[in-house]
Amino acid sequence: MADNEMTLTETKQETDDKREGRIAVIDYKMVTFSLAGKDYAIDIMQVKEIAKAGRFTYVPNTSPFVLGVYNLRGDIIPIIDLRIFFNIPTKARENDALENMIIIHVEEQTFGIVVDAIDKVVGISKSTIQPPHPIFGDINIKYIQGVVENQGRLYILLEVSRIFGSKSKSVDAEKVHETEEQLISEPVRTAASTTDELDLSFIADSLAALAKFHVSHINTDWVSNRYRHWRDIRPAGDIQLKSEDDARQYLETFSSPQTNMFWDGSYADAFLALLPQNQAKQINVWNIGCGKGYEAYSLAVLLRERYPNTRIRIYANDSDLLSISNAPMLSFPAEKVSPRYKPYLVQGVGGGLTFNQSIKDLILFEYHDCTNQNAVPNMDIVVCRDVLSYMNVKQQATVMNEISDKLKDNGIVFLGKNEAMPHNSGWLRTVKDDVIAFTRE
Repeated sequence: MADNEMTLTETKQETDDKREGRIAVIDYKMVTFSLAGKDYAIDIMQVKEIAKAGRFTYVPNTSPFVLGVYNLRGDIIPIIDLRIFFNIPTKARENDALENMIIIHVEEQTFGIVVDAIDKVVGISKSTIQPPHPIFGDINIKYIQGVVENQGRLYILLEVSRIFGSKSKSVDAEKVHETEEQLISEPVRTAASTTDELDLSFIADSLAALAKFHVSHINTDWVSNRYRHWRDIRPAGDIQLKSEDDARQYLETFSSPQTNMFWDGSYADAFLALLPQNQAKQINVWNIGCGKGYEAYSLAVLLRERYPNTRIRIYANDSDLLSISNAPMLSFPAEKVSPRYKPYLVQGVGGGLTFNQSIKDLILFEYHDCTNQNAVPNMDIVVCRDVLSYMNVKQQATVMNEISDKLKDNGIVFLGKNEAMPHNSGWLRTVKDDVIAFTRE
């Protein structure tokens, strides 16, 4: 009997030791919530409180994900809808409808973030947090601290300091600086060839001042080749760019084919030929610098042709407010389009043609300066023709890093005919006629 009692005592002691061990490793608590049926979490140390509210004061000229501001016991705080920020489909919000909010602190700033539902506080061991992986939804991986499983549920742990704070800015600034170094290293200023060495500094300075065209490794090859031709066709000693007209003449062969018009013929066929196989249920496309919409509508028709059974979403951005405002209502005469587009056209107002709703529904036109934070989801395709060259080198570096961050591993980037990713920067170049594409090595 004594032996049995000792055995029971030892077993009880072992169980208590294991329980204490489990308790000891719970060194991290997180507030869990849901977005579109998926489980997410935030470090509890950054959560101030949980609240419900519905009346937010609208603030004009803010991003779509900013619902407004809210008076939280005397503190005026911005309210961010995480669903819109992450481009998660959500129902239209009813006026004054109560929303589930998590009030968070980030670097002495307070924000309210709106979610679908707030679950509970979960305690875990910090060591069980696994690194993030791109397969976890459409949320950009840089906003994910990690993933963790608890009681059969997989939580995506968000790094709110990277979403709302300046921590991400300092990290991104370092990346931008590295990319900027790649773009402006010495070969940009001096382009060497087998026959001569060109000092492009005066051309680079003149193009920047007269045409806001910035020479970098994105376009150096074209600029140097164009300079050789320019030198041959100009009168002796008259190779300087002295006016805007000179700059326009220098750049007249730079633009990609079928700019400011609907793509057709060999260019459209070449673009289609470079589009990769993609079995995803939804394909996301980022059209940077869509202008008046000709490029975005061309993309919509070609993508519908290439991926007939796939959901397609084109995020078409431009910083020209007038162009982007009119793009959804674009109307044109019949002679502007080829038979390729006819199945998607309907009669518009005033006798012109416009695209039918099935094509318009593929495109989200938005006024946006893409050198600032971009809330688009991870992308399968990025189209950025002749846009980077008209940004200064720091802006080029910022956008290139944004493209790199948001492009899926099997994604593809289309630049202008005379643009290229910097050499030895991790990109593979593919050319089909006048279409230039890049994929990750």
